[in-house]
Amino acid sequence: MATKTLKTIPKISVKIWPPIIKKLGEKMDAACLRRDAYLTKVLAIELDRLDHEVSIPNSEASYRFVFERLEALRGKPVSLALPPDLTKRLNDICERKRIVRDAFFNRIFLLLVASDKEIDALLFRDAPDDWRTEVWAENKLDGPFFENVFYPLDPVVDPFWAIRSGLEMYAENQELEDYVEPSSGKTIRIQRDRTFGISPADSFYTIVFDRKGRRGDLLGMNCYMPDWRIPGTDAAEEVQAKTTDALAELDSL
Repeated sequence: MATKTLKTIPKISVKIWPPIIKKLGEKMDAACLRRDAYLTKVLAIELDRLDHEVSIPNSEASYRFVFERLEALRGKPVSLALPPDLTKRLNDICERKRIVRDAFFNRIFLLLVASDKEIDALLFRDAPDDWRTEVWAENKLDGPFFENVFYPLDPVVDPFWAIRSGLEMYAENQELEDYVEPSSGKTIRIQRDRTFGISPADSFYTIVFDRKGRRGDLLGMNCYMPDWRIPGTDAAEEVQAKTTDALAELDSL
């Protein structure tokens, strides 16, 4: 009699900041969720958003900088059992956009376990305190909450929809313009600044985490890092020179 062979899902290893591992485990246990199965559903929708939002590829200098800052956090190896197609898709995006793959996972996990106060400090520094109320008023008949109520046996797993809705709501104040991205030939929406040059529109994956704490900084959790933020680069020196000139002009008034 032939025996059935159980298919096993290949595992990948990622390094995650220890405080996140502990919090994520506690939250998954409290919600009775299987981490990797839940993460698979999250990645199924987040990978397209990652590719779309990081519309301008990072430079090699940016990649090295984020990698080094992430290594400084001394992450612990975590094995994830993910479908090969999702892993392949993620690897392709990270290669094309020069995104540190473990930075992506740390960012996702951090925002899954972050408190409201931490989310506000990281992503909504310029938004009013009641931005969540505004998001609810604007989207109360849309989003996963509405769909999960009416289709409970086929729930939508989109944990960041409220955050992303809030970011899009306040992004309306940004002055954006069309720009043809050279490496892809695609027309994207960008911000242009006389001092800092061009950058993607502010979004879930492009807002820079630059907060520092007693356990280190979060620079290693960025999926997009402009060169002008990297010490020692030509772009950083150019921004410093422009800032110095602007201050000198003010002093002369």
